[in-house]
Amino acid sequence: MQLRFPDVPSARPHYERVYCAVVHPAEPEALWIRTTVKKRPGHEPAGALWVTWFSPAGVRATKVDDLPVSPGGLGIDCGPASQGPAGSRGSVESEGLSAQWDLTFTPRVRSLEHLRSQILYRVPLPRTKATSPVPDLGVGGTLVVDDKPVDLSGWTGMLGHNWGTEHAARWIWLRACGLGDDGSGWLDAVLGRVRMGPVLAPWTAFGALEFDGTRHNLGGLLTRGTSVVVSERAADIGLTGPGVSVSVRAEVSPARTVGWEYADPGGHRHEVVNCSVADISLVVNRGGSRVTLHPSRRGVLEIGGDRRAFDVPLQPFSD
Repeated sequence: MQLRFPDVPSARPHYERVYCAVVHPAEPEALWIRTTVKKRPGHEPAGALWVTWFSPAGVRATKVDDLPVSPGGLGIDCGPASQGPAGSRGSVESEGLSAQWDLTFTPRVRSLEHLRSQILYRVPLPRTKATSPVPDLGVGGTLVVDDKPVDLSGWTGMLGHNWGTEHAARWIWLRACGLGDDGSGWLDAVLGRVRMGPVLAPWTAFGALEFDGTRHNLGGLLTRGTSVVVSERAADIGLTGPGVSVSVRAEVSPARTVGWEYADPGGHRHEVVNCSVADISLVVNRGGSRVTLHPSRRGVLEIGGDRRAFDVPLQPFSD
Protein backbone atom coordinates (compact mmCIF):
# COMPACT_ATOMS: atom_id res chain seq x y z
CA MET A 1 0.00 0.00 0.00
CA GLN A 2 1.53 3.28 -1.14
CA LEU A 3 0.39 6.45 0.61
CA ARG A 4 0.11 9.41 -1.74
CA PHE A 5 -0.21 12.45 0.49
CA PRO A 6 3.47 12.81 1.46
CA ASP A 7 4.34 13.51 -2.19
CA VAL A 8 1.41 15.81 -3.07
CA PRO A 9 2.58 19.39 -3.93
CA SER A 10 1.50 21.99 -1.36
CA ALA A 11 -0.63 23.89 -3.90
CA ARG A 12 -2.72 20.85 -4.81
CA PRO A 13 -5.90 19.74 -2.95
CA HIS A 14 -5.90 16.14 -1.77
CA TYR A 15 -7.81 13.71 0.40
CA GLU A 16 -6.87 10.13 1.27
CA ARG A 17 -8.43 7.32 3.28
CA VAL A 18 -7.27 4.02 4.69
CA TYR A 19 -10.19 2.13 6.17
CA CYS A 20 -11.13 -1.32 7.39
CA ALA A 21 -14.44 -3.06 7.95
CA VAL A 22 -14.60 -6.24 10.02
CA VAL A 23 -17.75 -8.29 10.49
CA HIS A 24 -19.14 -11.01 12.76
CA PRO A 25 -19.59 -14.46 11.16
CA ALA A 26 -23.35 -14.53 11.78
CA GLU A 27 -24.70 -11.64 13.86
CA PRO A 28 -25.30 -8.06 12.63
CA GLU A 29 -22.12 -6.78 14.27
CA ALA A 30 -19.34 -4.89 12.49
CA LEU A 31 -16.58 -2.40 13.19
CA TRP A 32 -15.68 0.28 10.64
CA ILE A 33 -12.50 2.31 11.18
CA ARG A 34 -11.52 5.11 8.81
CA THR A 35 -8.26 7.05 9.03
CA THR A 36 -8.23 10.06 6.72
CA VAL A 37 -5.98 12.79 5.44
CA LYS A 38 -7.31 16.06 4.07
CA LYS A 39 -5.01 18.69 2.60
CA ARG A 40 -6.27 22.06 1.47
CA PRO A 41 -4.05 24.01 -0.94
CA GLY A 42 -1.30 25.79 0.98
CA HIS A 43 -1.99 23.89 4.23
CA GLU A 44 -0.33 20.98 5.99
CA PRO A 45 -2.14 17.62 5.89
CA ALA A 46 -4.60 17.09 8.75
CA GLY A 47 -5.79 13.71 9.98
CA ALA A 48 -9.12 12.46 11.31
CA LEU A 49 -10.18 9.17 12.90
CA TRP A 50 -13.72 7.88 12.32
CA VAL A 51 -14.98 4.82 14.23
CA THR A 52 -18.42 3.20 13.96
CA TRP A 53 -19.73 0.17 15.82
CA PHE A 54 -22.73 -1.61 14.30
CA SER A 55 -24.69 -3.97 16.56
CA PRO A 56 -28.20 -5.41 16.96
CA ALA A 57 -28.91 -2.48 19.30
CA GLY A 58 -28.06 0.11 16.65
CA VAL A 59 -25.12 2.32 15.72
CA ARG A 60 -22.48 3.95 17.94
CA ALA A 61 -20.05 6.36 16.31
CA THR A 62 -17.42 8.98 17.01
CA LYS A 63 -14.86 11.10 15.18
CA VAL A 64 -11.63 12.81 16.26
CA ASP A 65 -10.30 15.70 14.16
CA ASP A 66 -7.07 17.66 13.72
CA LEU A 67 -4.76 14.71 14.32
CA PRO A 68 -1.12 14.40 13.27
CA VAL A 69 -0.82 12.04 10.33
CA SER A 70 2.19 10.33 8.77
CA PRO A 71 3.31 7.08 7.12
CA GLY A 72 3.71 4.43 9.82
CA GLY A 73 4.73 0.89 10.49
CA LEU A 74 1.31 -0.59 9.71
CA GLY A 75 0.69 1.83 6.84
CA ILE A 76 -0.68 5.12 8.18
CA ASP A 77 -0.42 6.67 11.64
CA CYS A 78 -3.31 8.97 12.49
CA GLY A 79 -3.28 10.27 16.06
CA PRO A 80 -4.06 7.35 18.41
CA ALA A 81 -4.62 4.92 15.55
CA SER A 82 -2.50 3.09 13.01
CA GLN A 83 -3.63 0.73 10.27
CA GLY A 84 -2.58 -0.96 7.08
CA PRO A 85 -2.52 -4.39 5.41
CA ALA A 86 -1.12 -6.13 8.51
CA GLY A 87 -3.63 -4.81 11.01
CA SER A 88 -5.25 -1.94 12.87
CA ARG A 89 -4.75 -0.65 16.39
CA GLY A 90 -5.94 2.36 18.35
CA SER A 91 -8.51 3.71 20.77
CA VAL A 92 -11.26 6.30 21.07
CA GLU A 93 -13.01 7.63 24.18
CA SER A 94 -16.11 9.78 23.82
CA GLU A 95 -19.75 10.01 24.88
CA GLY A 96 -20.71 8.41 21.57
CA LEU A 97 -18.35 5.44 21.71
CA SER A 98 -15.55 3.94 23.75
CA ALA A 99 -13.38 1.40 21.90
CA GLN A 100 -9.89 -0.06 22.02
CA TRP A 101 -8.61 -2.40 19.33
CA ASP A 102 -5.45 -4.24 18.36
CA LEU A 103 -6.38 -6.26 15.28
CA THR A 104 -4.21 -8.50 13.14
CA PHE A 105 -5.12 -9.13 9.51
CA THR A 106 -4.40 -12.30 7.56
CA PRO A 107 -4.79 -11.66 3.79
CA ARG A 108 -6.65 -14.41 1.95
CA VAL A 109 -6.47 -13.12 -1.62
CA ARG A 110 -4.36 -10.80 -3.75
CA SER A 111 -5.05 -7.07 -3.81
CA LEU A 112 -7.71 -5.42 -5.97
CA GLU A 113 -7.05 -2.33 -8.06
CA HIS A 114 -10.53 -1.18 -9.02
CA LEU A 115 -9.41 0.95 -11.99
CA ARG A 116 -7.20 -1.91 -13.28
CA SER A 117 -5.28 0.34 -15.73
CA GLN A 118 -2.23 2.05 -14.23
CA ILE A 119 -2.84 4.93 -16.63
CA LEU A 120 -6.09 5.75 -14.81
CA TYR A 121 -4.17 6.00 -11.54
CA ARG A 122 -1.85 8.62 -13.04
CA VAL A 123 -4.22 10.86 -15.04
CA PRO A 124 -6.54 13.46 -13.43
CA LEU A 125 -9.77 11.57 -14.19
CA PRO A 126 -11.39 9.90 -12.41
CA ARG A 127 -10.75 12.29 -9.52
CA THR A 128 -11.08 9.48 -6.98
CA LYS A 129 -8.72 6.49 -7.18
CA ALA A 130 -9.77 3.30 -5.39
CA THR A 131 -7.95 0.15 -4.32
CA SER A 132 -8.51 -2.65 -1.83
CA PRO A 133 -5.02 -3.71 -0.69
CA VAL A 134 -6.68 -6.61 1.17
CA PRO A 135 -10.18 -7.27 -0.22
CA ASP A 136 -10.70 -10.31 2.03
CA LEU A 137 -8.92 -11.10 5.29
CA GLY A 138 -9.07 -13.04 8.50
CA VAL A 139 -9.18 -11.12 11.79
CA GLY A 140 -7.41 -11.81 15.07
CA GLY A 141 -6.34 -9.82 18.11
CA THR A 142 -8.47 -7.93 20.61
CA LEU A 143 -11.42 -5.55 20.55
CA VAL A 144 -13.14 -3.87 23.50
CA VAL A 145 -16.31 -1.82 22.99
CA ASP A 146 -17.75 0.14 25.92
CA ASP A 147 -15.54 -1.85 28.31
CA LYS A 148 -16.83 -5.19 27.00
CA PRO A 149 -14.41 -7.57 25.21
CA VAL A 150 -15.62 -8.78 21.82
CA ASP A 151 -14.92 -12.37 20.77
CA LEU A 152 -13.33 -12.11 17.30
CA SER A 153 -13.50 -15.84 16.52
CA GLY A 154 -14.54 -16.30 12.91
CA TRP A 155 -14.59 -12.58 12.08
CA THR A 156 -13.49 -11.48 8.61
CA GLY A 157 -13.05 -8.16 6.88
CA MET A 158 -11.32 -6.01 4.29
CA LEU A 159 -8.90 -3.09 4.04
CA GLY A 160 -9.49 -0.29 1.53
CA HIS A 161 -7.49 2.70 0.33
CA ASN A 162 -8.65 5.59 -1.83
CA TRP A 163 -7.49 9.12 -2.62
CA GLY A 164 -8.08 12.03 -4.94
CA THR A 165 -8.84 15.71 -5.33
CA GLU A 166 -12.62 15.54 -4.89
CA HIS A 167 -15.42 13.03 -4.43
CA ALA A 168 -17.75 12.03 -7.22
CA ALA A 169 -21.06 13.91 -7.30
CA ARG A 170 -22.67 10.63 -6.23
CA TRP A 171 -21.06 7.35 -5.30
CA ILE A 172 -21.75 3.87 -3.93
CA TRP A 173 -19.47 1.39 -2.21
CA LEU A 174 -20.77 -2.16 -2.21
CA ARG A 175 -19.20 -5.15 -0.52
CA ALA A 176 -20.38 -8.69 0.13
CA CYS A 177 -18.47 -11.64 1.59
CA GLY A 178 -19.08 -15.25 2.50
CA LEU A 179 -20.04 -16.22 -1.07
CA GLY A 180 -20.09 -19.68 -2.62
CA ASP A 181 -20.23 -23.18 -1.20
CA ASP A 182 -17.08 -22.69 0.88
CA GLY A 183 -17.90 -19.10 1.93
CA SER A 184 -14.63 -17.72 0.59
CA GLY A 185 -16.10 -15.57 -2.19
CA TRP A 186 -16.55 -11.79 -2.09
CA LEU A 187 -17.73 -8.77 -4.08
CA ASP A 188 -16.08 -5.34 -3.88
CA ALA A 189 -17.29 -2.56 -6.17
CA VAL A 190 -17.33 1.22 -6.28
CA LEU A 191 -19.72 3.19 -8.48
CA GLY A 192 -19.75 6.88 -9.27
CA ARG A 193 -21.53 9.61 -11.18
CA VAL A 194 -19.43 12.65 -12.06
CA ARG A 195 -20.77 16.08 -12.86
CA MET A 196 -19.95 17.44 -16.31
CA GLY A 197 -21.09 21.05 -16.12
CA PRO A 198 -24.80 20.97 -15.25
CA VAL A 199 -25.16 17.30 -16.30
CA LEU A 200 -24.57 14.16 -14.26
CA ALA A 201 -22.85 11.42 -16.23
CA PRO A 202 -24.33 7.89 -16.05
CA TRP A 203 -23.20 5.50 -13.34
CA THR A 204 -19.77 3.94 -13.90
CA ALA A 205 -18.64 0.93 -11.87
CA PHE A 206 -15.25 -0.58 -11.01
CA GLY A 207 -14.68 -3.71 -8.99
CA ALA A 208 -14.57 -7.50 -8.92
CA LEU A 209 -16.51 -10.59 -7.94
CA GLU A 210 -14.58 -13.62 -6.73
CA PHE A 211 -16.07 -17.00 -5.90
CA ASP A 212 -15.39 -20.66 -6.66
CA GLY A 213 -11.73 -19.71 -7.12
CA THR A 214 -12.33 -17.32 -10.04
CA ARG A 215 -12.08 -13.52 -10.05
CA HIS A 216 -14.36 -11.66 -12.46
CA ASN A 217 -13.61 -8.02 -13.25
CA LEU A 218 -16.68 -5.80 -13.18
CA GLY A 219 -17.34 -2.43 -14.77
CA GLY A 220 -14.91 -0.08 -16.46
CA LEU A 221 -15.05 3.23 -18.30
CA LEU A 222 -16.50 1.74 -21.49
CA THR A 223 -18.62 -0.99 -19.90
CA ARG A 224 -22.37 -0.84 -20.38
CA GLY A 225 -25.03 -2.39 -18.21
CA THR A 226 -24.42 -0.61 -14.89
CA SER A 227 -27.73 0.25 -13.22
CA VAL A 228 -28.73 1.71 -9.87
CA VAL A 229 -32.16 2.01 -8.26
CA VAL A 230 -32.26 3.31 -4.67
CA SER A 231 -35.49 2.96 -2.68
CA GLU A 232 -36.42 3.80 0.90
CA ARG A 233 -34.38 1.03 2.54
CA ALA A 234 -32.56 -0.74 -0.28
CA ALA A 235 -30.50 -0.47 -3.44
CA ASP A 236 -30.77 -2.67 -6.53
CA ILE A 237 -27.55 -2.57 -8.52
CA GLY A 238 -26.64 -4.18 -11.83
CA LEU A 239 -22.98 -4.83 -12.71
CA THR A 240 -21.42 -6.42 -15.78
CA GLY A 241 -18.00 -7.65 -16.84
CA PRO A 242 -16.43 -9.97 -19.40
CA GLY A 243 -18.65 -13.07 -19.50
CA VAL A 244 -20.56 -12.18 -16.32
CA SER A 245 -23.45 -10.08 -15.08
CA VAL A 246 -24.44 -9.55 -11.45
CA SER A 247 -27.70 -8.28 -9.97
CA VAL A 248 -27.31 -7.15 -6.37
CA ARG A 249 -29.99 -6.41 -3.82
CA ALA A 250 -28.74 -4.63 -0.68
CA GLU A 251 -31.23 -4.00 2.13
CA VAL A 252 -30.54 -1.87 5.22
CA SER A 253 -32.11 -1.18 8.58
CA PRO A 254 -32.15 2.58 9.32
CA ALA A 255 -31.39 1.85 12.97
CA ARG A 256 -28.19 0.09 11.88
CA THR A 257 -27.14 2.75 9.36
CA VAL A 258 -24.84 5.67 10.14
CA GLY A 259 -24.97 9.11 8.53
CA TRP A 260 -21.84 11.24 8.09
CA GLU A 261 -20.87 14.53 6.51
CA TYR A 262 -17.93 14.34 4.10
CA ALA A 263 -16.23 17.37 2.58
CA ASP A 264 -13.81 17.79 -0.30
CA PRO A 265 -10.57 19.72 0.32
CA GLY A 266 -12.28 22.61 -1.46
CA GLY A 267 -15.15 22.52 1.05
CA HIS A 268 -17.95 20.97 -1.02
CA ARG A 269 -20.23 19.04 1.34
CA HIS A 270 -21.63 15.53 0.86
CA GLU A 271 -24.08 13.49 2.92
CA VAL A 272 -23.13 9.84 3.29
CA VAL A 273 -24.96 6.83 4.69
CA ASN A 274 -23.16 3.60 5.52
CA CYS A 275 -24.61 0.29 6.66
CA SER A 276 -21.84 -2.25 7.30
CA VAL A 277 -24.36 -4.94 8.31
CA ALA A 278 -26.52 -4.80 5.18
CA ASP A 279 -28.42 -7.88 3.99
CA ILE A 280 -27.17 -8.62 0.47
CA SER A 281 -28.15 -11.15 -2.17
CA LEU A 282 -26.72 -11.65 -5.66
CA VAL A 283 -27.88 -13.27 -8.88
CA VAL A 284 -24.85 -14.13 -11.04
CA ASN A 285 -25.03 -15.07 -14.71
CA ARG A 286 -21.82 -16.48 -16.16
CA GLY A 287 -21.02 -18.98 -18.88
CA GLY A 288 -24.70 -19.63 -19.58
CA SER A 289 -25.45 -20.58 -15.97
CA ARG A 290 -27.39 -18.65 -13.35
CA VAL A 291 -26.78 -18.87 -9.61
CA THR A 292 -28.34 -17.04 -6.68
CA LEU A 293 -25.97 -16.27 -3.82
CA HIS A 294 -26.96 -15.40 -0.28
CA PRO A 295 -23.77 -14.42 1.58
CA SER A 296 -23.23 -16.10 4.91
CA ARG A 297 -22.09 -12.74 6.28
CA ARG A 298 -23.52 -9.25 6.18
CA GLY A 299 -22.07 -6.71 3.79
CA VAL A 300 -21.53 -3.00 3.24
CA LEU A 301 -23.69 -0.50 1.40
CA GLU A 302 -22.44 3.08 1.39
CA ILE A 303 -24.10 5.84 -0.63
CA GLY A 304 -22.85 9.41 -0.85
CA GLY A 305 -23.99 12.54 -2.64
CA ASP A 306 -25.66 15.91 -2.28
CA ARG A 307 -28.36 14.47 -0.04
CA ARG A 308 -28.82 11.41 2.13
CA ALA A 309 -30.07 8.31 0.38
CA PHE A 310 -31.83 7.03 3.51
CA ASP A 311 -33.67 8.82 6.30
CA VAL A 312 -31.07 8.49 9.04
CA PRO A 313 -29.62 11.31 11.18
CA LEU A 314 -26.19 12.73 10.45
CA GLN A 315 -23.59 12.31 13.18
CA PRO A 316 -22.85 15.63 14.95
CA PHE A 317 -19.38 16.01 13.42
CA SER A 318 -18.41 18.40 10.64
CA ASP A 319 -15.71 17.53 8.12
